[in-house]
Amino acid sequence: MAGDHGNESEASTRRDLLKMGGGAVIGAGLLAGCTGESSPGKTDSSNVSGTRNDSTDGGDGSPANASNAGVSSGGSYTATMAPMGELTLDEPPSTWVGGLGFAADVLTALGHADGAVGMADPRFWYTGFYDFLDGVTAPVPDELTPFTTEDRDTDLEVLYELDPDLLAADPNPLITIYGLEKREAKEIQENIAPWFGNESRRKRVDGWSHWPAGKAYPYLSLPEYISKYAALFGEEKRSDALLKLYEPFIEDIRSRVPSKSERRSLALVNGRYNPENRDGWVIYNPKSKVEKTWGKKQYRDLNVVDAFAGAYKGQSSVTVDYEGLLEYDPDVIVFNFGITYRDFQGKNLIKRQRELLEDHPIGSELTAVKNSDLYVGGTPYQGPIINMFQTEMTAKQLYPDEFGAYPGYGKLSKSEQLFDRKRLAGIITGDR
Repeated sequence: MAGDHGNESEASTRRDLLKMGGGAVIGAGLLAGCTGESSPGKTDSSNVSGTRNDSTDGGDGSPANASNAGVSSGGSYTATMAPMGELTLDEPPSTWVGGLGFAADVLTALGHADGAVGMADPRFWYTGFYDFLDGVTAPVPDELTPFTTEDRDTDLEVLYELDPDLLAADPNPLITIYGLEKREAKEIQENIAPWFGNESRRKRVDGWSHWPAGKAYPYLSLPEYISKYAALFGEEKRSDALLKLYEPFIEDIRSRVPSKSERRSLALVNGRYNPENRDGWVIYNPKSKVEKTWGKKQYRDLNVVDAFAGAYKGQSSVTVDYEGLLEYDPDVIVFNFGITYRDFQGKNLIKRQRELLEDHPIGSELTAVKNSDLYVGGTPYQGPIINMFQTEMTAKQLYPDEFGAYPGYGKLSKSEQLFDRKRLAGIITGDR
């Protein structure tokens, strides 16, 4: 857990110098949290704001140097995000640590991947899709320093050593799951860097921490998240361009989903666990209980028909044997986290899942197995880049008559692609 860092008055960190010298200035609303909290699932307009406060403008009402990513000319950068409230910086963060991949993808989309110095667990930042975008680069996750341990603890000493300008993460999952104490979250905020994040991957579990305000805070949609980070990093123009590509793409996909009678049923199967290493096959509910959550966003946008609807009994997943799989007999099986488990600790777990089903006397009778409709699924830690690729991938897997067949990971020709890779790459790199 937290190490002994000695007398705080003697611990003159770079963060302390920045505060004294006009670097990072934490807004008065930070400790107080957000005002006018709304109930989970509803967005309070006070929590979606983000503004660049420049003392000068470019003559047309736009901020001076707006085209220069992250450059301030005597101004400041302010954004508001529950649960931490308002944050004001004199300059955009040059270094940051993330959580489990979501914020990292958002910041990559905004052109700031190179600022990553660590993450709660870098293994969950999937960077494979960046290979399909010319000029887009990101740190190798394996080379980033994790600040959580295998025992699900939070290592304060590592965070002090990393000394980032920003913690692009919600502290509450660390408090709820990774052993961080509230006094330690406050210590990090005061001595290392401000927190700035909102955990909205899925419905928050019972017993979820609500630090610092002590009240439930709203979920945020993916576009809201993009806008908030853009304000803090001075990337409003890049954010606008990104959303002008992202939102019409999602709307077009949603408008083209076939009628329910023409949709194939889906089983979202855990890509790692099976009867060999667990008591059966773990099937996830692909339906999001909270509309704004982004962990299963592609399945919500594609309005999937869940083959196991009614089987979960209020839980997020159900475990079945081969007979249970055949009872519900999905048209399509998608292996959740499949893109990660194609190469996990030196093993292709998705290949193994396929073999287990194809070689089993009951598994081989499944409609999805007979028709070879067994597919790699996405990661739930998806920002805008990953979500665009995964929405395209899933659309083709489920509805090939409408969106075209899915030839396999990374094998789409330009004519088969559903969004403009060149335009997306240009937005990210600044070459648009």
